Amino acid sequence: MDTLGEEDSKKVAFPGIRSPELEHGSAALLGKCDGLPLALVSVSDYLKSSVEPTGELCAKLCRNLGSHLKENHGHDSFSDLRKVLLDNYDSLAGYALRCFLYLGIFPRNRPLKRKVVTRRWLAEGYCRSESLRGEQDIADENFNKLVDWNMIRPIDTSNNSQVKTCKTHGIMHEFVLHKSLSHRFIMTLSSDHPRAGANANNARHLSVHDGKLIECEASDEDSSRVRSLTVFGDAGGAISFVRRCKLIRVLDLEECSDLKDHDLKHIWKLWHLKYLSLGGSIRELPRCIDGLHCLETLDLRRTKIQSLPVEAIQLPHLTHLFGNKLMLDKDDLKNVNKMSKLEKFLSGKKSNLQTLAGFVADDSKDTKGFMQLIMDMDKLRKLKIWCKRVANRDSYMSDLSKAIQKLTKVPIDRHNDCSLSLDCKETYEDFLSQLNLEPCSEGSKYDIRSLKLQGKLLKLPPFVTLLSGLTDLCILSATLTQGLLSALANLGKLLYLKLVADLLEGFEIKHGAFPSLRRLCFQVQSLALAPPTIEEGALPNLVSLQLLCRDLVVGLSGMDIRHFKHLKEVKIDAEASAEEIQRWEHAAQKHPNRPRVVLVKTDNQIESEEPGLGPCAMREKRKRCQAEPCLDDALDSSLKMMRLSESSSWSQAIVHQVMGADTMSSSSIAIPPHADESGGWMQQHSRP
Repeated sequence: MDTLGEEDSKKVAFPGIRSPELEHGSAALLGKCDGLPLALVSVSDYLKSSVEPTGELCAKLCRNLGSHLKENHGHDSFSDLRKVLLDNYDSLAGYALRCFLYLGIFPRNRPLKRKVVTRRWLAEGYCRSESLRGEQDIADENFNKLVDWNMIRPIDTSNNSQVKTCKTHGIMHEFVLHKSLSHRFIMTLSSDHPRAGANANNARHLSVHDGKLIECEASDEDSSRVRSLTVFGDAGGAISFVRRCKLIRVLDLEECSDLKDHDLKHIWKLWHLKYLSLGGSIRELPRCIDGLHCLETLDLRRTKIQSLPVEAIQLPHLTHLFGNKLMLDKDDLKNVNKMSKLEKFLSGKKSNLQTLAGFVADDSKDTKGFMQLIMDMDKLRKLKIWCKRVANRDSYMSDLSKAIQKLTKVPIDRHNDCSLSLDCKETYEDFLSQLNLEPCSEGSKYDIRSLKLQGKLLKLPPFVTLLSGLTDLCILSATLTQGLLSALANLGKLLYLKLVADLLEGFEIKHGAFPSLRRLCFQVQSLALAPPTIEEGALPNLVSLQLLCRDLVVGLSGMDIRHFKHLKEVKIDAEASAEEIQRWEHAAQKHPNRPRVVLVKTDNQIESEEPGLGPCAMREKRKRCQAEPCLDDALDSSLKMMRLSESSSWSQAIVHQVMGADTMSSSSIAIPPHADESGGWMQQHSRP
């Protein structure tokens, strides 16, 4: 079910009442309600029971909202909301429940990346099983369960339609936060919770906002149970405090604003640390990091670190290493003793690295460089390389080709679930076309699941056609030529294709082309020639068509989407004219599947791989088609569970009064990525 916009939320929560004082005092309260109708009606009932709704009363309710959501506590106005929340909560058990409570660590409305959350769960040991199933599979299952049950809300999706970024509903976040605090599972020190309180002693997870830990730094608090520390803003006394947390497993300082290089000099003492993420104020990684033998994830993408000590590569359990244009330390490369130890470590098959993202492919002449070293990383599954201009081009291309061969070559009877990203913006034109993969021997093949190419591409690099199992392809280039685009039609197993460019030349997608493709995305600024055309019979399995270009939308307005028998959604540029939007909505209504039309606002053509949403994160706004159910009906069904008391009946009438067609189109919401949308989490539903 859709959430309400700001104005509609005010109409439901404060019917007929408006004043500057109320507007100011209720802002935080409405933020926690997050546009959810049942939460807003509960607030309205509570305020109606008071003598007079004021901003001061709203601020007090906002501070104590969590206490009203506790079982057997709180005002009767929140009983129905409390019942729904507890129904969701009681449906979880074991590690799935711990994964849910873990979300209370993060601030409300903070976008959370799926992979970051699941890696932290894994580091905490919350995805274990006595069965033979992998821990990553269990982590993905728990995450999907929270999404499917609408306990967390998707806000962005990846190529394969999986949720990539999400956030906890406002009222659900308040509920889970107080549950976590009451169970001594987490301790949050922020402006909303300035002191830990007696129930927070011995908490397993600490979340510090803007240096608030200073206030309890001098306390005798036992830190033996602390397993994670997450800092947002100033660290304050958190850095000195963490030294006492000898059993800590997760240290997330990615958004810590005042962390200094010298603060990391004692980090080697955290022997049990499995997850380490550092922020933008760090310029150098200490060599004492070699003491972190248990470290599994090292995330340096937000830092200013460009030189990596070889000690980091030699960590025996390191699985994921993320950087931003990292290079191995030059002094280390010249140190014969250190390089000998590194080569011995790698050749002995001791490296556990599966993800290596953000390294610069160097052109070392006298020593083994990065591209030679990865030849011995047998467990590597995800590789991102930044290429650069070099003097010795032939040797450089040879080393790069061998590195790609190492990642992509597998036995002919095996599927290769690897991904490769090559960033060649700083090289010359058609740099990638000079990559030369040797012919495969009998019984082997070149295979890869996902490929991302970024640079000055005039034609499709020949090695791409050798990748037999390629399903996801993303190409980013200043200009996408007709020859390159036409060559893509030969990739018969593609499931997802994304083309990002400033200039797109015209081309034709002919009958029978892309037989497996399910998602096609154009993200361009302008067209050089005639717009692309799609013949009937092309893209027979297309589910999602994304046209993120104002000119492109105009050019394809005459395309008959009825030929796409499996189409479920059409995404178009949010800045398209009202006339074009109406044309697409009309076409969607005439389609047998009634696909949804989604407006997408993009701020930048080039995708970001930084943690968080990045500059190209899509903010979607759904346009209601005539075939969709009216929001009043959805609200009515979600409110049926409420007691038919005088106050709830009054509030229910208010909801129906304020919602109309004009209000509907003005509400800005995030779109669930699934084609078959379920009702909101506030609707009761059965559990398997």
